[in-house]
Amino acid sequence: MATNRASESNSKRSKKGPRAIGVILARGGSKGIPLKNIKLLNGRPLLCWTLDAMRDAQVADEIWVSTDHDEIERVAKASGARVHRRGPEVSNDKTTSLAAIQEFLQVQKPECDVVIHAQATSPCITPEQYCELMDKYINGQFDSIFSVTRRHDFRWKEVGDDVTSTEAVNFDPAHRPRRQDWNGELYEDGAVYVTTPDLIMSGMLQGGKRVGYYEMPPQMFIDIDVPDDWPIAEGKVRQYGYDPTRHLQGAPVLKLLVCNSDGTLTNGQTYVSDDGNEMRAYHSRDAAGIQKVKQLGVTVKIVSSAACGAHSHQARAMGVEIAMGCLNKLSQVDIWRQQMGLDWKQVAYIGDDLLDKECIEKVGWGGTPQDAELDVRLASRFVSPVGGGQGAVGSFCSYLVQSCRLPDNPDAA
Repeated sequence: MATNRASESNSKRSKKGPRAIGVILARGGSKGIPLKNIKLLNGRPLLCWTLDAMRDAQVADEIWVSTDHDEIERVAKASGARVHRRGPEVSNDKTTSLAAIQEFLQVQKPECDVVIHAQATSPCITPEQYCELMDKYINGQFDSIFSVTRRHDFRWKEVGDDVTSTEAVNFDPAHRPRRQDWNGELYEDGAVYVTTPDLIMSGMLQGGKRVGYYEMPPQMFIDIDVPDDWPIAEGKVRQYGYDPTRHLQGAPVLKLLVCNSDGTLTNGQTYVSDDGNEMRAYHSRDAAGIQKVKQLGVTVKIVSSAACGAHSHQARAMGVEIAMGCLNKLSQVDIWRQQMGLDWKQVAYIGDDLLDKECIEKVGWGGTPQDAELDVRLASRFVSPVGGGQGAVGSFCSYLVQSCRLPDNPDAA
């Protein structure tokens, strides 16, 4: 259980460990994938996968995000990080990570013994792994340590003046080893580096008399650089990434899902006919998602600030209860919660506007459509890749099935 392991390791470190500062670089000017550091990866900004894991590991006394972009700053602060606004001289395509960290240290002058530098583009890391890495750094008395992945690749190099020939680098072609007969080689995977400020200012992310390594499982390796990496990363974080709301042993079972109507189950628009009748449009994927979680034992209800016949008809068609005319949605959700005898952690809520924000912040699992108010998206654990009325509720239901313990599927996630 990662969070328990993190708390245990942090308790031991607090008595004897160095003062550590976490630094995550998140520039806004990515060319290959525009604004990739806050692009949604499985419903969460890319930056949050790394940041949340480091935060919950409690290995850093402070976590800083170095950025030059306003929205990245807002996402970072919403996840509990401090923000360093990096200068333009270290915000271009040619800036190295080392130069950006040096600039951070020169400007902020943090009091620390060690810097933990993690890459947002390597999202598959857990709090437990941060703890293990820091334990190895401290107990092994290393000057620096970094993460690696072991590979069993046969490498060749170009030779000759015309570089048209090649020769083996790390094996004898006359005696090709089987995979199980050699240990392979260690490759720097870029996920995390731990070193001292002095070494960084001298021009090294890894250095000193003793340089350690922390081996990451090869299946967790991903370094997002080009658009083709994105679907691969989606699959990996689903299985290996750290999500604070994902099932841990003893986590509460989700029992109630509440969906906002206008702007969530619909696109927020009202269609008016020539004779003055109002109409709404609903998406079949939302209905399918709701039926799926209902089949797994979750009660689904709809809440609406408007009184609308179309909402009432759609609720009956899906077999769910609806409360309309609710200006205080939190109060209505609380009534349902108490009637069912549930803890707030057993409730999920998806909504899109500021009236939904307090519900999203209160429940165990909060979600929102892609086109929701920015403050609502920042408060949500899951942000759908699509907007309201386009299947956002359906994608949230899929996320809940993957991530939560459900009544008829308690060992999910």
